[in-house]
Amino acid sequence: MATVYLAQDLKHERQVAVKVLRPELAAALGPERFHQEIKIAAHLNHPHVLPLLDSGEADGFLYYVMPHIEGESLRDKLAREGELPVAEAVRILRDVVDALSHAHKHGVVHRDIKPDNILLSERHALVTDFGVAKAVSEATGAQRLTTEGVALGTPAYMSPEQAAADKHIDRRADIYAVGVVAYELLTGRTPFLAATPQMILSAHITETPEPVTKYRESVPPALEQLVMKCLEKKAADRWQSAEELLPQLEALATPSGGITPTGTMPVDRAVRRRWMMVGGAIGVAAVIALIAVVAALPRGTATPLNANRVVVVPFEAITDTDTLASLGAIVAHYVTDELSRTGIVEIVPSVETQAALSVGASSAADLAEKTGAGILISGVYFFQSDSILLRAQVVNTKESRVVAGIGPIGNKVEQQMLAVDRLRQRIAGILSIHLDPRFAASAQVAGQPPSFEAYQHFMTGVQLRREGKYREAVTSFERALSVDSTFASATLLMANAEWNAGNMARADSLFKEVAIDRARLAPLDAAFLDGAQAWLATDLEVALPAFRRMCQLDALEGCRYAAQAAVWSNRPQEAIQHLAGARERYAGAGSASPAYWIQLTTAHHMLGDYHQELRDARLGRENHPNSRALEGIQLRALAAVGGLRQLREHVDEILASQTDVWDRVQPAVAALRAHGHRGLSLEIVEQAIGWQETRAAAGLTETLTDRAHALRYAERWLEARVLIDSASMEHPDRTMILGMQGTLAARLGAGGEAEEIDDELAAMAKRPYAFGHPTFWRAKIAALLGENDKAVILLRQAANETCCYYQLLPHDIDLEPLRDYPPFQEFLRPKG
Repeated sequence: MATVYLAQDLKHERQVAVKVLRPELAAALGPERFHQEIKIAAHLNHPHVLPLLDSGEADGFLYYVMPHIEGESLRDKLAREGELPVAEAVRILRDVVDALSHAHKHGVVHRDIKPDNILLSERHALVTDFGVAKAVSEATGAQRLTTEGVALGTPAYMSPEQAAADKHIDRRADIYAVGVVAYELLTGRTPFLAATPQMILSAHITETPEPVTKYRESVPPALEQLVMKCLEKKAADRWQSAEELLPQLEALATPSGGITPTGTMPVDRAVRRRWMMVGGAIGVAAVIALIAVVAALPRGTATPLNANRVVVVPFEAITDTDTLASLGAIVAHYVTDELSRTGIVEIVPSVETQAALSVGASSAADLAEKTGAGILISGVYFFQSDSILLRAQVVNTKESRVVAGIGPIGNKVEQQMLAVDRLRQRIAGILSIHLDPRFAASAQVAGQPPSFEAYQHFMTGVQLRREGKYREAVTSFERALSVDSTFASATLLMANAEWNAGNMARADSLFKEVAIDRARLAPLDAAFLDGAQAWLATDLEVALPAFRRMCQLDALEGCRYAAQAAVWSNRPQEAIQHLAGARERYAGAGSASPAYWIQLTTAHHMLGDYHQELRDARLGRENHPNSRALEGIQLRALAAVGGLRQLREHVDEILASQTDVWDRVQPAVAALRAHGHRGLSLEIVEQAIGWQETRAAAGLTETLTDRAHALRYAERWLEARVLIDSASMEHPDRTMILGMQGTLAARLGAGGEAEEIDDELAAMAKRPYAFGHPTFWRAKIAALLGENDKAVILLRQAANETCCYYQLLPHDIDLEPLRDYPPFQEFLRPKG
């Protein structure tokens, strides 16, 4: 693909590697595409990613510049040694996957992971050539991948989807290539050997690789399983991200003497000695306390494991140093202190940890038994150039699984405590998410675990969102992301809050940002993302199954979304079933949100079960007395069941309160008309208009559109038209203004004007985020012009575009001409 030159950087007096693309590739690629992809890769900054120093064009040659690494490529090492020791192979794979995790997080898929693109420097591996493979593959085309001179993707390491020339390649192709490299490191050969590249590609697609242990029996079963899962034919069956794979390698790569979740590896005696020697560190009083704890520990007796109890062991040095011998104990102390301040976990005191180690705790399981800790935190630290790097591992000892691998987090040696502080924030963040019951359904956080500070801002945003304070919620989510930009769940819920605040374009942009890393989302978050994006695309048939998955994963939030989608799809019975499942998990009726009661009463209304609607509306109001929406639903239900005396009494209370009169009585006014009580409806609306006029005379502003709405229900069409024309110059909702003008024109006999407005609304319906509202107003204009068939067709179209609640259509004053029209009645008939 390129010729590599060793060159001297004259400005900085250093040696560099200059890679010059072959002329035929440069010609096919072109400088613009080349620089676009290289620019993306240039933003990667990670200890295991070989950085890009420069790139450019000279006399038609495209080139890029990287540091010159003293060492060799993994290809050179394999050619010289063949299969590698297991520990060394795992260490190299860990570094490679760590690099991929960083790149994938920034939207960069390598596409050509192979030993040639992995450099070895001292004890570390570095991945090179990020961004180049994508640029060249798009320029040359899939049909040339296997031709001589353009062996892009390198057949021996290509995923089945690459071999099949699938245009939609994602990070899972890199996971497959990691599996091939791992196979080669452990067996000295790639999974498929054949005479031609085409035969190798075919094998990737059709043949099952032999188990690793067929060629090397000493490979541990856990490592073999890890490798073979990377090599699954279907991308969905592999590890879904480098972030998911990394903790598994961390567990396997824990140096001899460290603590692993298998419960079989001994705790390094040297670590215990360092821990016991730290203090001058401990002091006489602590030593006495330690003796007391040791004496109190019954030898051989297991303490029941507590899922919220955490033990932190001293971090181990895997680099030769005397100057930082005590750093491991210091890190453990700082992490313990940070976790103590969160208030969500019970910490095993340091003296108790020391006691357990002193009486022979030799493994993770052993230490957990002696301390009762359901969570164990361990780690290592090591040098890289003039920096110190820290890695941590959080292990669920009850389930013998890695919760998270964190790091490497590093800083200059003289600023080592900055790295320690960042590490303890990360650990506190991941444990907060892992143990907080409010986050139980999304305990697997997308991306790196958030810091505790980010977690606190996030949970504030979650609460504000539940309270309907969407702008404040957005601010909290933004604060969480300013602390930790990798916290994808915060971006997801911020998108939802922006949506509820009416900022559709911003919400859409945020959802797309999260979708780039969809494979790293928790299942609940992924289902919500799928449903939200489908809803924004006005595709309820796709949104509803996604929200159903949410309900299966989490009966609280998820079932409410599923119920909402079911209501909007005219499936009220399904909505009730979803909400019944959710209610089983509520501690009691009082814990259900207003949205829950709104969805439930809406579904009952759609089924014509008005008495149950009334009962649930009252129960909802008992728990949320200030909910105006539930107040309106109660009035709607009273009108439907004929509870006119109670309705009249409640309306009188609203009129006497002089607070938001029109907004509060409007549901009653519309429902009374729909259920045959036109006289009482007109009486109440005239009283509301009187309240509006009194406020206007007192200089208190009431929106012109609200006054026009009230005049429409009073059947004072001309006055309503005058007001809505006055509002047209300043009101931001152009769709509503045009719609009201069109319906009033139709009522006033101005059919030509109504048809002109209909044409304008038809054009508006094609704009982004219209959600069928222009189409809905067109249906109302058609109904008032006597075009019943057209009206019903437009209503179906609007419903498909996620426009409106079905249960409100019979209450709409402009659709009254359709109430006895059979196709309209059939349209309203529930689907399930």
